Amino acid sequence: MVSAEWLKKTELFNTLEESQLNLLLARSAVTSFSEGEMIFRQGEKADHLYILIKGAVDLISKTSEEIGLMTSRIEKEGSVFGIPSLLEPYAYNVSARSLRPTEVLTIEALFLRTRMEEDPKMGMEIMKKLATIYFNRLNALRSGVSKLLKELRVEKS
Repeated sequence: MVSAEWLKKTELFNTLEESQLNLLLARSAVTSFSEGEMIFRQGEKADHLYILIKGAVDLISKTSEEIGLMTSRIEKEGSVFGIPSLLEPYAYNVSARSLRPTEVLTIEALFLRTRMEEDPKMGMEIMKKLATIYFNRLNALRSGVSKLLKELRVEKS
């Protein structure tokens, strides 16, 4: 059972008040995925935000019909994914696939967006956290690309 206390420890909601967390939990469900199961696909309407409870999820960006590039791996309990559900145009920009048996907290995105509009302080706190999460993931991706390019240069030499 996921509690407000658990949700308070997550990377996105750790600054929210217990009453706000309980409202979110009322519109949330724990969902299980088997190994290799698709959670959502790139381009689909983003109806839910996900918080990892246990397991692991690969975020995959499809760059062409043949190539699927794993851009990020979500393994830490409390990590958020499905962030485009909170940002226009509300479509997933990557696909998410469970790497092993996985449980997530699934939050109704429309409800959360409405709460963020009705409670601007809550909305601002969540948007600040989202910016930090995206910034950190972008930096990790840049670091990985830089490392790969250096390795390719060494191989060419």
